[in-house]
Amino acid sequence: MRYKNIATKKGALTRRLFLLGASTTAITVACSPQNLNPENSSISNLRYLKSGFADGLVSPTTLSVRSPQRAPFLLYGSDGIPIVNNVPKTIAASLQFPSGKSEALDLERFSEAIPTPYFLLRFETNEVGIHKLSYLLDENRQSLSFFVDEQENIDLVQIGDKLRETEMPTFDDPLNFSMICTRFDPCPYHAVTVREALSNSLPTVLLISTPGFCQTSICGPSLEILIELLEDNTEGLNVIHAEVYVNPEDISKTNNITDLLSPVVKDYGMTFEPSLITANGENVVTARLDYTFDKIEMETALSTIN
Repeated sequence: MRYKNIATKKGALTRRLFLLGASTTAITVACSPQNLNPENSSISNLRYLKSGFADGLVSPTTLSVRSPQRAPFLLYGSDGIPIVNNVPKTIAASLQFPSGKSEALDLERFSEAIPTPYFLLRFETNEVGIHKLSYLLDENRQSLSFFVDEQENIDLVQIGDKLRETEMPTFDDPLNFSMICTRFDPCPYHAVTVREALSNSLPTVLLISTPGFCQTSICGPSLEILIELLEDNTEGLNVIHAEVYVNPEDISKTNNITDLLSPVVKDYGMTFEPSLITANGENVVTARLDYTFDKIEMETALSTIN
């Protein structure tokens, strides 16, 4: 059976997706609590997971077959607000594939140096279609679903792919960008371009984010964490921070956000931010972190290029 993406067409962009990232209204999924125990639960104290990524049900999926995938989930309360305190370390779960087979797993909590913790599903599948995640939370069995598509339908760089050439500004050559870095104190990672990185034999760390326009607690301080992790140890590395917008001050003036997107966002097939991509000296991608990620995950990604 041929599955179709049941959200909007591939590549559809909205201002909300980029400004809010994985917010409560942008990339939501219909969570379906099941088998609630009336003795232990009520609507007023129900906690549940919600997708922190484009799941293919509300927004075009960013998950593909035949490559390692990561899917972050946020813990919400009945008031519709992410829960940040008294969050469990793990949540027991099972992942059911379209074929009906399933595997048991634990969703691990990540929360180091970010305001909002998340639970991470790491998986790999060869099956296109709806995948169902069932989990046990507060003695209640709940579930949610997400769509996985063919790689050719998702224009994201995957682990094992080569870095893509793209155009980006530097302090020496700002191109047509009104702001090279939206950080309050511009970061030092705007001296090398991806094009230059592709021509040398150094490992590359590419962070695509817009720190000055991160408007939710979910997207997190990814650039600040990267600066802290690297400190002054950038010799022998291409470290690149790429902004999302060419003219970010015009965001409120347009209904067509694609007119403001930087070339790197388009060339890397992104419909979200932030994203951290690492590649070895041969320009082969070794890790990719999307939507939300903490210090531990970033440190692990950096270690893949050593």
